[in-house]
Amino acid sequence: MAPKIAVIGAGIGGLYCTKSLLSDGYDVELFEKSDRIGGRMKTDLVEGFQLDHGFHVIQTGYDLTKQIIDYNQLSTRAFEPGAKVIRPSKNSSRIWRLSDPFRRPFSSFKDAFGFFASPFDMLRILKIRRRLLKMSVEDIFAKGDMTTQEWLRNQGFSQSFINRFFVPLFGGIFLESELRTNERLFKFVFRTMSRGDMALPKNGIQAVPNFLAAQIPNKIIHLNTKVDTFSKDSVTINGVRKGFDAVIVAYDNRENLSTKHVWTVYFSAPKSPLTSNHIMLNSEIKNVKNIISYISVPSDVQPSYSPDDRSLVCVTVVGDKCEALGLFNEEQVKDKVTEELLEWFGDSTLDWSLIEVQHISNALPETDSEVFLPNSPDSELEYFSCGDYMVHGSVEGTLLSAKKTVEQVRIKLATNEG
Repeated sequence: MAPKIAVIGAGIGGLYCTKSLLSDGYDVELFEKSDRIGGRMKTDLVEGFQLDHGFHVIQTGYDLTKQIIDYNQLSTRAFEPGAKVIRPSKNSSRIWRLSDPFRRPFSSFKDAFGFFASPFDMLRILKIRRRLLKMSVEDIFAKGDMTTQEWLRNQGFSQSFINRFFVPLFGGIFLESELRTNERLFKFVFRTMSRGDMALPKNGIQAVPNFLAAQIPNKIIHLNTKVDTFSKDSVTINGVRKGFDAVIVAYDNRENLSTKHVWTVYFSAPKSPLTSNHIMLNSEIKNVKNIISYISVPSDVQPSYSPDDRSLVCVTVVGDKCEALGLFNEEQVKDKVTEELLEWFGDSTLDWSLIEVQHISNALPETDSEVFLPNSPDSELEYFSCGDYMVHGSVEGTLLSAKKTVEQVRIKLATNEG
């Protein structure tokens, strides 16, 4: 009889564990307390718009993810490499374009004369890009205990360029306004973005977990099933205990969860406010009165994200910026975002209509130096765990953790059989 394994949590980590262990011939059951799979990677259909839970993209430069997820099958399309940067003004906003000099050399040459950044800061970007692309992921994560802010200053970047470019972009990625994330994760993400594209699946970010679930028989996945308690060899559901040879907890069940949170505000617009398929960064995000980190128009990249005659505008707001201004509810955040967008794009925003305001708590694990301290192996481990919080907050981190967990389960069960 095949060993029985329980997996708790049907995010992409739990789905990958289930798929992999089923392929090995184990008897696996996957339990999910909500009514659908996906964890944080969910997409809602609202009035003909596809609304991802937060601004999600697939980073095609991830090594493991591209081995597991078939991007072609998901019909992914990519944003333009680089970004647009806006300096909002009630009189006349200024917009710059920063193109990838390796993939868009002609555009990058023209951008260099926009005077958004000094030639020295632009050369430093080229320098760290070249250096990080030569490094392996293992080397990047091997050492380094500075914050991202400290590391960038150590590389010689001016503080003004950090504030106007790195803070809105990576603050939006790491969901923090002070770039306190450990330098190793910054270098990893920067390397990944240099190697690939930011892409969107045709059917929304939920297409990623759906791709994994399609490889699992429906009878294996138990939705609307809350696990009350669990141990190394059992789970209890509605007072009924079920025995297993191994239990995997595929979500963050720690008591002290991350405080990182994000607001995402979606608007329907008659036409896109952008003239290219870039994201647009707010160069004035360090101003204490501003809360928008960046905006994107997913329907420019994937027309399936909106009805034919409308554009979907996605606004990303880091949670701690709202806290600093005392903005704690949807109405307050919506009003402040609307006020800022009017400054960005003028009266054209008066024709936009609000679709939804999302607030996502515990949106990413904290990633500071302590995360990268080596863990001593625990031979008395009661149950197995996986999740991005065990590696780093990304799809790649989740799948790396899940892959390692599958390997640990195989070893344990093989040892038990022996």
